[in-house]
Amino acid sequence: MSSALSQRRSARLQARRSRQVSGLIRQPSEVIGEPNQTAVALIGNSNTEAQHAANADMRARDSVVEYTKNSKYCVLKLPALPNILKTPEEDIVLSGCLDSTTDFALILSPASAYVWRYVSPDHLPTTISFPISNATGSLPLGVLVSPSAGSTEPGLVIVHPQSGQITYWEAVGGAVAEGLLHRKKGVEATVGLYQGETLEYLQNIEPVGVIVATNSGRFVLVALHDAAGRPGISFTVMRGSGTGLWSNIKGVLKFGGTRRDIVAMKPGKILGRGERMVVTANVRGAVTLWHCSRSGHYGLIFEMELSVPLLESIDGVYPRAERTFQVHDVEMLPDDESTGLILASFVYDEDAGEEQIYYMLFTVSFIPNDFRVVSAHRVTCYTGKSSRKPQLLLPMPGYTAFIVLSHAVIMVDTILQQQRTQSSLTTMFKWEDVIEFKRDTIDVIFPGAEDIVHVSNQITRHAGVVLVARRAGVIRIERFEDESSYAIVASNVDVIKSKLEQAVYYGFKEENPVDFGQGHEVGYEVNDIEKALTEVSDEIISSSSIYSTEYPDTYECLALRTEALGRLAMHLQYIFLSLSLGCRIEMLTKLEKSEAAKNVWAAWITATGRTRMLSEVIAELSQQENNEEQWFRSESMRIGELAVAFAAKSLVRARTASGHRSQMVKHVLEANEMLLTVLSSSAYRIRENFQSVILDFAESSWKTSEPWTSTWEILTALGNQYDVSRLLASQIWELPEDQAMEVESETRILLDQLVALAECLCRSYEERIRYCENSRTLRDQYDKLISLYNEQRGSWIKPLLFFGYNQKAYEIAERYRDFRTLAEMCREEKTQLQRLGDETAAEQEILAERLNKYFEVYGYEFAAVIYQYYIDSGHVTELFIAFPGYKEHLERFLNSGKYDRMAWIHDIQQADFARAGDKLSKVAEDPDEPLANRLVQASIAKLCAIQTQISGRDVRAKLQEIEDTLEEIKEKQIEEDMEYEQGLGQGIDE
Repeated sequence: MSSALSQRRSARLQARRSRQVSGLIRQPSEVIGEPNQTAVALIGNSNTEAQHAANADMRARDSVVEYTKNSKYCVLKLPALPNILKTPEEDIVLSGCLDSTTDFALILSPASAYVWRYVSPDHLPTTISFPISNATGSLPLGVLVSPSAGSTEPGLVIVHPQSGQITYWEAVGGAVAEGLLHRKKGVEATVGLYQGETLEYLQNIEPVGVIVATNSGRFVLVALHDAAGRPGISFTVMRGSGTGLWSNIKGVLKFGGTRRDIVAMKPGKILGRGERMVVTANVRGAVTLWHCSRSGHYGLIFEMELSVPLLESIDGVYPRAERTFQVHDVEMLPDDESTGLILASFVYDEDAGEEQIYYMLFTVSFIPNDFRVVSAHRVTCYTGKSSRKPQLLLPMPGYTAFIVLSHAVIMVDTILQQQRTQSSLTTMFKWEDVIEFKRDTIDVIFPGAEDIVHVSNQITRHAGVVLVARRAGVIRIERFEDESSYAIVASNVDVIKSKLEQAVYYGFKEENPVDFGQGHEVGYEVNDIEKALTEVSDEIISSSSIYSTEYPDTYECLALRTEALGRLAMHLQYIFLSLSLGCRIEMLTKLEKSEAAKNVWAAWITATGRTRMLSEVIAELSQQENNEEQWFRSESMRIGELAVAFAAKSLVRARTASGHRSQMVKHVLEANEMLLTVLSSSAYRIRENFQSVILDFAESSWKTSEPWTSTWEILTALGNQYDVSRLLASQIWELPEDQAMEVESETRILLDQLVALAECLCRSYEERIRYCENSRTLRDQYDKLISLYNEQRGSWIKPLLFFGYNQKAYEIAERYRDFRTLAEMCREEKTQLQRLGDETAAEQEILAERLNKYFEVYGYEFAAVIYQYYIDSGHVTELFIAFPGYKEHLERFLNSGKYDRMAWIHDIQQADFARAGDKLSKVAEDPDEPLANRLVQASIAKLCAIQTQISGRDVRAKLQEIEDTLEEIKEKQIEEDMEYEQGLGQGIDE
């Protein structure tokens, strides 16, 4: 492929990536659901504003950031980000709420209020901000309420907790006008408070109005309009029984314990015009259920301390839960007057220091005189702590409960969803999942629920929650309502698979606040994780994932697959401690083969003068006429087979073209490139980057799986290519200069390939040896391989010296600790340098330093090999004069008992005549030694004994023993001489 074409392809790839959220994922409308059911619908539910909201939706979509998405939910960053969320001071406490019916959000600080349309397509939305009158320095309470007739702007209620003052504006703009014009636009009233009493909870319960709770346990119903519908505030204290002042005081005394420490006060089912149910709960599990009316009438339907029955429902599994049990929130199921959800938690095994928080979601029936716990579900996907009070949200249609924590949002199927999807053909499984956020990127101020919205029988907004957070802005989490997303889940594998996919396709962006790695294994079995991992990696390889895009360009397709597999492998570093070695090896193998297929295809399409040989090899492998691109897309995991088959065919072609040097060189180069691209440029590079650093296992760990880079077929192909490459290089090396110049560039490439082939052979053989060593059925193969490897390794490395690759030869021998080859190369280089004389003094000094380095680094292991080489090659003299700084290695080598015939020389050098004499005496007694040698050895031993005697030691016995040996040798010599003379005389007579 030309350089220009390659550049155009690269530019096209970059352009495509810039148009997408990720180069690995489809656009939102392509992933899941119908085009009009996308997760970025920012449409209000007001019919009069439907067209306006739809237009705003179209403008906003380009600004929405998709943090993650799967078949069940998505996480989006909405564009609108008011300044109060950009640079808030961390020590300023903020609170707020949102109104999903008007798409407005409210943030309150101790001194100011901020209101904006949170679905605005503008990055800096129009924000209504105004100071809070009569601010006391404490954080006020506030809620948004329904707009007045003919307005799209929500109303606003602000409460001062200490004074009890309540102010109501029909529209938030009125509060601004009031501050600017100094004219009252809102209505005010004050809740009468007892000494020390404050307002601590405010909740919108429209169409009734709002409800407040005091720290003493009183509930006050607040109507915002009079009987004629005009703005006006009126109060009704909800006593629970009786009327009058005494009943009020009595109610506080009687019910204060159950109504203090309120953690939740939520609206329930709308019962009629101006009537609604309200449910409350406190931290100890006391729940009340009220029927409230805009007119001020109310009725207590249910009141009960539920901690005991709730704990009894789980006592069989968690008998010590009561020690830390607490209730966090409550919600009524939509359109249900008696069934609700209670969120609670307790610390599991707190004495053991594990500090795991078990979150429980109870489904309960609030029927007076017939209370019962319908179900108790423990959240298994998350057990982390929360620095903020856990909150439970249940947006319409109520199929999914959202548990909002400080850095996580948990989603759990409700009993309604279970009933909806119940099937006798499937095993019921309560689906749950968790979205976690990086702790340094999310600081949730408040969450809000968004009910599902339908327009013309089409979903324009899915049920979900919105998080308003410092730094992060507004984050929307939507739960898809289509039937496919509510399919019954058979096991945890689906959930884990989804999490792995999200980590691969979304987790690579640094600005993404979603944490795809932490809390990964809570509640999941290792077998499920490994099964999910296999499914995800297989879908990546086959481009069958819902996130994959089938690119028309084969290289782009292969590159994106490899990128996705790399991200998956990177993600595994969070969970490799539990994954089996076989699973990690399988993941690495897929990544290596994918990288190899990508690189082979890239090399092939950019090569000049391509032949049809690759097509022929692919056709033979697939046993049919097969397009090369189709094979690489569908059969990339067979890249090792392709390399072997290609090398074999190229070898045949090279032999056929032996009379045409240029053609022969071309075929050999092609086959070498194929093998080296698959191994050196791909598999080995990936292995070095991922094996130990990411997947946490060493080369020695290849015990259970055969390394695909060292099969017998690979070893044979490498060996054949090395032999033919060396032979061809030697022939070219001997050519006359004019002929050699014709293939000079090809020769340089060939020699570089020869170096790489030598290293691949060493690496692949050692891989195969380690694998066979740990296999009971391959022990014979192991012994054969060891022998073959030790025999041939030097013949792969030493020829590199001949072609001038000295440094490469030494590096390979050092890397694979081939001490014999190092010794031989050093000796041969030393001989050549000495032959050239004094002009090579510098090179000889470098060589000496190299040998000293080997002694320092490898110690006796190297010394023993080089000493043995000197003996085998007849350079015994150097054994005693070389490396004087490492005499301890020489002594250890010589004192092994195998080299007494020469070890005595070293003893005499060290003036240890006694030891020298002992060794010579022992050798002289060997009957297999020639008599002449034995005589000399015994004579020298006698001299050593005499020298020892001179030094003062008593060696008379030793001398006598040597004398006896000498006499014995002399007698044998006489006998041999006589036998020789007799034999000679008989020969003459004949």
